[in-house]
Amino acid sequence: MKSKTELRKEIFAKRAQLTSEYRRFAEEKIYQQLFQLDEYKKAKKMMVYYSTDEEMNTHPIIQRAWKDGKTVGIPRVFPGRVMEALVYKENSPLERSAFGILEPEKISQRLEPEDIDLIIMPCVTCNNRGERLGYGGGYYDRYLLRAKNAYLVLPYYAQLQYDDIPTEDHDKQVDLVVTEEGTYLID
Repeated sequence: MKSKTELRKEIFAKRAQLTSEYRRFAEEKIYQQLFQLDEYKKAKKMMVYYSTDEEMNTHPIIQRAWKDGKTVGIPRVFPGRVMEALVYKENSPLERSAFGILEPEKISQRLEPEDIDLIIMPCVTCNNRGERLGYGGGYYDRYLLRAKNAYLVLPYYAQLQYDDIPTEDHDKQVDLVVTEEGTYLID
């Protein structure tokens, strides 16, 4: 089995090769499925990662959630490696973190982790069994210990999935994986 470091490097190289046509096609299929989920329809408060240019584009998910009247939280990392979901509204300013990720201003209202209904998760890669390889900071694994009521959805490109993901005991599986090829419910 590949190490997490080796697998991240391999997937980052593959991700850089994806065409914009494939990305647009896959994302459109993923959005269609995501917005049909009962868990999405019922969610009142959700946390969505604010994607970088390399990641699966979550900006249309955020915009649709606003249109559907949902409260959207975006992750922000605080000192001590603590991640919180801060309310993000249309035209709210964002600040660039030390990692180059856009985050809400630290004065933004915090969403209580136990009040979040749905979390749209990021990953480097995943499989259809709900296992994911994150970026290595453990931020989501720690946050999910507090967000016990949230339904975890992982939207991802099928072309970048990897079946044999190295996992550890603290790695939390998601509830549902959504790719352009379908949705995969995890038991």
